[in-house]
Amino acid sequence: MKITSLVALFLFAVQFAFSQSEKPVQGKVTTDGFPTGGIEVINQTNGSVVVTDVSGKFSIPAKVGDVLIFAGKNYTARKITLNQKDFGKTGVETSMNQEAIQLVEVEITKEVDDVKLVPPIVEPLRSVDNILNNSPNNMMVYNGSIKDGLNFVAIGKMIGKLFKKKKDKVITHVEMKEYVSDNFNKDFFLNTLKLKEDEIEIFLEFCYADPKMATLVNDNNVLETSDFLISKKEEFRKLKN
Repeated sequence: MKITSLVALFLFAVQFAFSQSEKPVQGKVTTDGFPTGGIEVINQTNGSVVVTDVSGKFSIPAKVGDVLIFAGKNYTARKITLNQKDFGKTGVETSMNQEAIQLVEVEITKEVDDVKLVPPIVEPLRSVDNILNNSPNNMMVYNGSIKDGLNFVAIGKMIGKLFKKKKDKVITHVEMKEYVSDNFNKDFFLNTLKLKEDEIEIFLEFCYADPKMATLVNDNNVLETSDFLISKKEEFRKLKN
């Protein structure tokens, strides 16, 4: 009985050690049932990155509990947490959704000047002598002038409004914090960025002050945001020193 208990304890210890050590996890990414190549697979926990091949397959070092992020251009990013069954024969199977192409809104406004119609002035009939005489009052002879010319000011306003751009959305610090909280866990800052726990909040405030952070949050680009945080870590370290 005692020997059986020792064997069970040994097997439990081996299984626990296996779950805490990294090993390659296999997987496949598809879109509408078809293999999807060129998708970046990011292990948010240890910082490693791989790209799916033409068959949509990938292999990345990980362990149970690690968070994988799947991101690609024109695709909605996905995030999963690995469990023990993901390290089996079937591996990780993930389906990506293509993002809808958003058209830029263009506002076209028709502008009409307030023009009053004036009845034409009827000139009295002139004699043959006056018609043949090229005088300033002779309406039968073109003198090179343009009557009632184009209103170039109004035309300029109409063209300007055709190219009027939509204002960018202003991203607040609250929205930035929610975005970081949803996409990056504590292990990313402690293990990948090598920050101390009491430095994380100060580092994030340092990142929020950079206008590029708001642009990345507005574009919902997890991969570029991860690269941005890694680059800002070096600036933060220099500031501390």
